[in-house]
Amino acid sequence: MTQLQSTNEVNHLPKKVQNVIDVYLKRIEERLPNKLESLYLFGSVSLGAYQEGLSDIDFYAVVKRPLTEYDVDVLKQVHRDMKKQFLKPSLDGMYVTREDLLGENEEESHCLYFNEGRLQMYRPFHRNWIDAYQLKTYGIVIKGLPIETYHLPVDWKEIKTNLLKNINGYWMNWVENCERVTSLSFFGLYMTSSMIEWGVLGVTRLYYSIKEEDITSKVGAGEYALRTVPEEYHQIIREALRIRNGNKFSHYGSMINRRNDTLKFMKYVMKECNNL
Repeated sequence: MTQLQSTNEVNHLPKKVQNVIDVYLKRIEERLPNKLESLYLFGSVSLGAYQEGLSDIDFYAVVKRPLTEYDVDVLKQVHRDMKKQFLKPSLDGMYVTREDLLGENEEESHCLYFNEGRLQMYRPFHRNWIDAYQLKTYGIVIKGLPIETYHLPVDWKEIKTNLLKNINGYWMNWVENCERVTSLSFFGLYMTSSMIEWGVLGVTRLYYSIKEEDITSKVGAGEYALRTVPEEYHQIIREALRIRNGNKFSHYGSMINRRNDTLKFMKYVMKECNNL
């Protein structure tokens, strides 16, 4: 199992990440003073897998009081301004209350989720989702209370159930779209290398978590797969890692073969996940 840094270690943020966070906190304090109780980072930054120009900054912001309509409008402007100033890394995450983290509002879709500088949706905070586990286990405290304050559970039976829902929902639909000739994804998988990386390493991260009851980065998941899946799939895994790491030279001479191997591998991994 890959050993990653924990919340108890002293974390040194990449310079660009620290710069973004400093500007963000300054703007929040100016426009919504005394609103944030805590700010935590998770994702690639907390896993020690941040890649300049590729990774985003994933966060949970805990607010002291439920957000008003005015607060929401201010946050929209803050995130728009952040995106204008910092194209990369994008500041992506959720605004939650203490009650959300304690599981008192788990069925209420009222938490703001921002991605790429825009409010994407309102959704609940799920205490038995992989992000909550990652927050508890590897999260970085930027401001406020220790993460342990909120007593987040680690019920891997429930987490695995939710991961399989993601496999059999989002990822199954993703594969089916790529196989449907009338879908843009059908042609995208031929031409767009980022789709290869997204598909191959996306399902592989879930495979790792279901098998190891832990979380790892996309690169870590790919390297794990090279050690644990049949050799016939190694070429497409190396190709996905090549794309993720920004290397120029492909392991394939045929886009058709690369596309077919992507779908074949993803179906194999999804089947394995359901059989575990």
